[in-house]
Amino acid sequence: MLLNSIIISFVIILIIYKFLLYPKLRLIQIKRKYGDKIKVIHHYGPGLLVEYKKSYTQNKDSLSFLRQMAYQNGKSIQAYAFNIGTNVGYSFVDPELIKQVHQNHDAFQKIDVSQAIAYLFSNSLLFATGKSWQKQRQFLGKSFHYDEIKNYFPSIKDICLKVSDRISEELIQNPNKEIKVVKTCEQITSEVVFRAFFGATSENIFISTENGSTKIPISQELVSVIMDSFRILQQSKLIQLKSQLLKRKTFNIFPLKEEKKLLNRLITLKQACKNIVLKRKEELVSDPSLYKKNFIDLYLKEIIQNSNNEITIEEIVDNFCALFFAGTDTTGNMTGAALYFLSLNPKIQQEAREEVMQIIKQKANSSDLKDIYNYLSFEDLTKLDLINSILKESLRLLPPASGVLPRISNRDIKIGQFEVKKGDLVNTHFIYHQSNPEVYENQDQFNPYRWMKGKEQNNAFNFTPFSLGPRNCIGQHLAMIEGKCILINFLINFDIMPIPQKQVQYEMKVIYGLQPDDLVYFRKRNN
Repeated sequence: MLLNSIIISFVIILIIYKFLLYPKLRLIQIKRKYGDKIKVIHHYGPGLLVEYKKSYTQNKDSLSFLRQMAYQNGKSIQAYAFNIGTNVGYSFVDPELIKQVHQNHDAFQKIDVSQAIAYLFSNSLLFATGKSWQKQRQFLGKSFHYDEIKNYFPSIKDICLKVSDRISEELIQNPNKEIKVVKTCEQITSEVVFRAFFGATSENIFISTENGSTKIPISQELVSVIMDSFRILQQSKLIQLKSQLLKRKTFNIFPLKEEKKLLNRLITLKQACKNIVLKRKEELVSDPSLYKKNFIDLYLKEIIQNSNNEITIEEIVDNFCALFFAGTDTTGNMTGAALYFLSLNPKIQQEAREEVMQIIKQKANSSDLKDIYNYLSFEDLTKLDLINSILKESLRLLPPASGVLPRISNRDIKIGQFEVKKGDLVNTHFIYHQSNPEVYENQDQFNPYRWMKGKEQNNAFNFTPFSLGPRNCIGQHLAMIEGKCILINFLINFDIMPIPQKQVQYEMKVIYGLQPDDLVYFRKRNN
């Protein structure tokens, strides 16, 4: 009995030390060592997640603590240290240190932000390392080359027109319809990614809901299940604890009701994607003449014609899920935020519209707004300095990816003067210097003119919304082209006006974005 009591007491003391004392003591040590160059954020239990929640509750902005840190400390702060559960980590905000982290990407391994992301993306480029990452990046990179993106341009325009036509019809019935800016943009971006990957429209590919009574587009379920996974993790301390202790095994060991439901949805979703790939493989084996230049056919050609055994069906499915989510949600939020900022700044909105019309009307023989948009060429996009600057300024103020996915160090490494230990969490937060008054004058003001005619080039490492280094965003060129096409189409067809009574909030979920989403009115413009 005495031995059992001693063992139990020892285990309790160990747990208290590991969960409560170690993170606090380690952060105190870090602060003493690095002094004014680092800030420390500590909360027992969820740690940094508490700071996100507190910032959102108090200031309606999940990252207001970072903005305030930048206002108060400017360039004097190089990093902040934090804890999440038992882990301690560094988030680097100094541009030079951010660059060092991304240049040494092999020293870090991405951690699972949520169980859905781990389940859906684990075999994708997003989580691949070493030679596997190099092969995937090289293979996928060919399709994201700027010249290759020209092939997607007609589809992007077509999808934009369909969405604006639908909105125009809805405005006839309800002129005061509140427009959900992000969701509207995501309808376009999701369709672009789906066509680029599968060569088909997501409108024709559905998945059954949990009870089987209704069917929804597979694209909608993919975004929904990832968001629900993150929401469950935020709301349940027990699931947070399980994720800390069990990692990817949390679904298998004493699964909770919410975890079981989530896992069933993930299995159904992934199997549906797999069935699409397998069906297409059968078609191409039977008739190679059906081959088209989209992602799935490029992959399957490697398997069928080039006998590439290193590519698996799981890799194809996971890369679709990762590229779809990144390409839909981040681009949709970037462009939706730009539309919101334009609604608040009618002078800038009108100047952007005039820039567009001046370039296109030189070629257009029609006064019909739909026809005018059809005259837009791929080459025209490079001439629209203000449109480009509006998107950049939107990314500065409200970057969907405010930092990178958290990583864990797989070895001891020195970043600047900071000694990162094996097992430490590491992150980089781009939004810090994008909110820094020492870097950007009137940092809270929406001012796209600051980017025009090559201005702000000296701040290249202070503005990295698509990350940097070898593992930067593979789809950044496509994202900017989509964003420009969406803005141009809506500026030609609609006046964009704010809804005065709406109070906007900036919320950090899987990505950082606007809440609520119904923030503007569209008014149909006359020819």
